[in-house]
Amino acid sequence: MTHTAPSDQQKFDVPVVIAGAGPVGLMLSILLSRQGIRNIIFEKREQINTMPRARGINVRSVEILTQLDLGEELRRGSLPPTWARQFVYTETMAGELIGIMPGNMGPGMAADHSACEYRVAAQDRLDPMLYAKARSFKECTIHFNHEVVDYVDNGSAVTVRIADRSAPQEVAPLGIRAQYLIAADGGKSSLRWSAQIGDAYNATYRSFVAARFHGDLSAYSNGREGALIWTLAPDAAGVFHPLDGADNWSVQIQYDPNSENPDEWTSEHVIQRIRRMVGVPDEADLDIELVKYYKYTLTVSVADTFRKGRLLLAGDAAHRTLPHGGWGLNTGIHTAHNLAWKLGAVLRGVAPDALLDTYNNERREAALRNCEFAKVNAGYIEKMMRALRESSSVEERRRIVASSKQYGNWIGLDLGIHYEGTEGPGAFVPDNVSPPPVSNAVIEYVPHAKPGWRAPHFWARTAIGNHRISAVSLFDQDFVLLTGADGHAWISAAGELNKGHKPRIQPLRVAADGDLVPEAVSFGDLYGVGPTGAVLVRPDGHVAYRAASATQDVLQDLRTALDCALGYQTHH
Repeated sequence: MTHTAPSDQQKFDVPVVIAGAGPVGLMLSILLSRQGIRNIIFEKREQINTMPRARGINVRSVEILTQLDLGEELRRGSLPPTWARQFVYTETMAGELIGIMPGNMGPGMAADHSACEYRVAAQDRLDPMLYAKARSFKECTIHFNHEVVDYVDNGSAVTVRIADRSAPQEVAPLGIRAQYLIAADGGKSSLRWSAQIGDAYNATYRSFVAARFHGDLSAYSNGREGALIWTLAPDAAGVFHPLDGADNWSVQIQYDPNSENPDEWTSEHVIQRIRRMVGVPDEADLDIELVKYYKYTLTVSVADTFRKGRLLLAGDAAHRTLPHGGWGLNTGIHTAHNLAWKLGAVLRGVAPDALLDTYNNERREAALRNCEFAKVNAGYIEKMMRALRESSSVEERRRIVASSKQYGNWIGLDLGIHYEGTEGPGAFVPDNVSPPPVSNAVIEYVPHAKPGWRAPHFWARTAIGNHRISAVSLFDQDFVLLTGADGHAWISAAGELNKGHKPRIQPLRVAADGDLVPEAVSFGDLYGVGPTGAVLVRPDGHVAYRAASATQDVLQDLRTALDCALGYQTHH
């Protein structure tokens, strides 16, 4: 198999061009820059996003952001914990309380399985963090008012045409030669259209009016704090999204398409609908400062392929999912995390271009799974809302809310993120050990280390320095080999492989006298290995290989496992 050697990079203007400075494009830039890989982002807008849009950042995404040293800043910019731990259902915000459903988003809810917590932080908080972080690297350049309008892939390089949107129309687009082009240019990606990449999955659902506004609603929200505050009254149906726990809000206003045309709504009309959802009379003194409103249609799609030659799709250009459960942004973050280490390995010359095929296979599998979850969740919510509207008593509505546990509880889908190879071979060596059974894979999580799955968290002390760390914090830019107490043969094998032209493996013996001393957990039971066994974890924290015990040829088997994780070999 061919691969691009580092010396080849001098033939290109830049290794990677990224179209789009949304959260996924910025994440990719950061992750590539950390590997020393130069990249240029072209964004057609004048600035980064200023609207809240997506809000829920799941635990796995927070783990990734924490590795980028953004965890504390994210915590400060998130919704206060009092608001984040539950969903609230009312007739109107000021009206009758129907019920409260605790979720897995509150403080400490994931403490058994992660050092991080779910955060409710809208994109107008997250995007500036990512932008500042991306700009802090010398490897990154960002151009606003510049749009990637087309590209030509000649097999060994891609020539990208860039239009300066602030220049006169007669100015010809600029041409840049790169090794790879990443289309992170949104759900209406012009690059995906240009590449004639279709949909493997596409569906359109209901529309609503989204609005952002400022207003002091504390007199009505006190005692009803929630990450979502649903209003169920027939003429005031919708959901409030608190953005800061104070006076910054977004709202989704439901409407009847048979009798209402939101395209004709004025600002005053939107404000009146918001007041109706709050539940205050027309004469009440409630000042609503409307920032922006627009009609939004829920669409789900997954591209036929996430790569075509040297074009790689990411974010909404690759997959769009419903907002129910917050999986649009999170799927994009996980996609960036998967792509960045693989593209980095290819560009550094330690992996063949074929490794990028596993990006397509793994992330399409995850996107299809998340879209199916969002579709089921949306149907579940619609069914619940219909039952609430048709219920005949407050007691009946409360029983319906009490049975809505799946909506707001999805730790199984969050920390159980995994790849099985259903869309093609992945960058791991499958084993024949079944994952632990659960009755509901969305809301239940049982940690384990089956290849393809996120390697589970456990607390440990380091032999050097006696630092208390989560094992997840180790799975960052290197491959990590965790062995049992008697895994010395694996440690030696990793040392031998580190002498060659391969990515570095960090070998760690997990034992009372080892490199990592686990706290209150049996590493062998958690990871499914014996004292002589070992687990190889990829730079994105997914298990690449597991051996329950020492094999007959540890060095050769570890070399083969690494080759599979790098795309030199495939396992079906």
